[in-house]
Amino acid sequence: MKWVKRILLGLLVLMVIAVGFIGVYFYLLHPKSRDAPTVTAPKTPEAIARGEYLAKHVAGCVVCHSPMDLKIPGDQWDETKIFAGRVFPSGDFPGKLIGPNITSAAVGKWTDGELMRAIREGVDRDGKTLFPMMPYGQLNQLTDEDTLAIIAYMRSVPAQTTTVGKTEVKFPVSMFIRLAPKPLSGSPPAWPTDPLARGKILLGVMSCTECHTPMDKGQLVESKMFAGGNKFSEPSLGTIYSSNITSDPATGIGAYSDEDLMRVFREGKGKDGRTLWVMPWRAYRGTKEEDLRAVIAALRSLKPITNTVPAPKVLVPVPAETAPPPVAPPAESGSAAAGSDSAAGSAAAGSGSAAGSGDAAGSGSGSAATP
Repeated sequence: MKWVKRILLGLLVLMVIAVGFIGVYFYLLHPKSRDAPTVTAPKTPEAIARGEYLAKHVAGCVVCHSPMDLKIPGDQWDETKIFAGRVFPSGDFPGKLIGPNITSAAVGKWTDGELMRAIREGVDRDGKTLFPMMPYGQLNQLTDEDTLAIIAYMRSVPAQTTTVGKTEVKFPVSMFIRLAPKPLSGSPPAWPTDPLARGKILLGVMSCTECHTPMDKGQLVESKMFAGGNKFSEPSLGTIYSSNITSDPATGIGAYSDEDLMRVFREGKGKDGRTLWVMPWRAYRGTKEEDLRAVIAALRSLKPITNTVPAPKVLVPVPAETAPPPVAPPAESGSAAAGSDSAAGSAAAGSGSAAGSGDAAGSGSGSAATP
């Protein structure tokens, strides 16, 4: 019997050591973060215009942090409630997802450096992890100048006192997401002018990556990059799956022409004429054509992956089109746009979407396309 007791004691010791290691690794060593940088967002009209363009038509901050009527396809926001916060359908998610209020009423006490760190590095002002549905793993490609332009626009938006609650993530997902934040050591480089190279960056910044790639424990499944299949459920709307946007001709977009894809972005219509839900194509109506062309070039370069995505099950009828015609992007001065040249744009899938912990801020983009 002595040897049995010794084995049990040994196993108990090993369990204590393992639990201790997990505790130290996940809760003391993570999330990794740095001190918020000391920066100040410019208040010039040019910077605010640049930030508005990025927040509405590129990074999707407005889509994820503004209330939406889910019965209207394409994520049309209310101009009178920009950044007032958004409650996302949780579906099978273990918790509750919130794109918090990020107007001055909610984040007025945050420094510009704390907001910059949240947007690109995934921690709030208290150092808590933001749920990576907010695509800070891709927004970390925004230059300092462009990030500060977004913050300048955020500061210019009228304050909203709306309270939408806080994101809640259950264990063990709450533990694994602590590995997601990655601190930056400086400003990312200016975006390239080459369409393909710029388009590859835009696929990330526009959160096409997050929406069209399955995730496991908060991490992208590398073997299914852009292959679709993410599930979006809402009792009043139905169930929609993000599309396979790889170049596979049978299950992806390999059979789409460039103009078919432009129609996806501009009109929210799939190749077969279906109206697309969840994907924020109304935001992309204001994206510069050269940037959308760059995104299309990047989509063409994706490795084909055969992955048949279930058909959507939409419970509401498509309403009569009431959206205004495409809006021309705001004019920008050379200095305001320097961070990314003419970059901005987006792929079929707006984005991951911002959902922070606590009153966390950020600029996500949220959604999935079903072309």
